[in-house]
Amino acid sequence: MRPLRTLAVLAALASAALLAPPAQAAATVRTSAATIYRGEGDQLLRVRTTTRPGIVKITHNGEGHLAVWTLAPSGREDDLLANQVGAYKGTSAFNTGTSNRTAAFSIKADGAWTLQVLPLTKARSWSITSRGTGDDVLRLSSTSRGLHRLRIRHSGDGHFAVWTLDANGRTHNLVVNKVGSYNGTVSLPPGTRYASIKANGTWSIVRR
Repeated sequence: MRPLRTLAVLAALASAALLAPPAQAAATVRTSAATIYRGEGDQLLRVRTTTRPGIVKITHNGEGHLAVWTLAPSGREDDLLANQVGAYKGTSAFNTGTSNRTAAFSIKADGAWTLQVLPLTKARSWSITSRGTGDDVLRLSSTSRGLHRLRIRHSGDGHFAVWTLDANGRTHNLVVNKVGSYNGTVSLPPGTRYASIKANGTWSIVRR
């Protein structure tokens, strides 16, 4: 009887091992306002398909290339949220196009990462003078009206772009699109509620 009991115990342990999640599986934490995913290395995170604009706060502690895409239900790569070599910390907007539908997030990474998915209304407050480093999303307290100026500076050596978004979070205008350092003044398009900044260096935006 003892050998049979031993075999039964071994069989149960083997079955549990087969059913256990892989070591690299992403952990998910949900709160009332956000969903946080944590993992390491390459992952594909399926989510409930949505067309609603939002933001993703991303961190990466690897040394290699990090790329984070939203995927459409067809599997097509849609929004490139992060694209950097080495450590990364930034915030990006997604579903800003009227045809966007996000069904998953694709992560290509060599280190540990986190993704915090939030409503667009949780973007950082856009003060008169806003400063940051790297990718970010800013939110005005109300939609802009009339003629206003933006004094914008960037000290990085990579691509620098500033998109404005309307009150619904949809792409409005591309006000800056340069490579390297930048120092200029542009108009703030009426109807702007958000700004999406893609940068690899420090930047500042002053509203006037």
